[in-house]
Amino acid sequence: MATTEALTAALDRVIALFNAKAMDLPDGLFDRRTQFVLNGAPFETLLGQPPTNPLVLMLARGPAGYRFMAKALQHALLDAKVARGEMVTNGDPDQVSTRFWLSGTLRGTGEALNAVVGITLTLGSSGQVEIAGAELEASDLDRLRAARLLP
Repeated sequence: MATTEALTAALDRVIALFNAKAMDLPDGLFDRRTQFVLNGAPFETLLGQPPTNPLVLMLARGPAGYRFMAKALQHALLDAKVARGEMVTNGDPDQVSTRFWLSGTLRGTGEALNAVVGITLTLGSSGQVEIAGAELEASDLDRLRAARLLP
């Protein structure tokens, strides 16, 4: 992923695949060490086990971490859809920000969720995403967590 254009194209591909409920990913976007961060907390710290546990790291990082998170969202939101805003570098080519609009019907309640998610991607020297950070309102996150727990 050498350019913002290539990163934008790969991100748009991820969004299209997510919206189609596919778990595929474009080659080269994430490597096995890519860390996912939600509201400042690394994903591996949210799984209830020591974050250094090799199994936790295997589930929480890289393509597996993305798939784990995507499946959780798709379970909580029956018809989950994501749309992307403008990509912004703010003068730092190794950090790209955007907004996602996450929408869908919450499992169990039938209520609509329309949430804005701030996304920050930190790129490594190879151009792959090193850290994918997401910021979501606490109330929206609580609603997603509750819906995810329902059968």
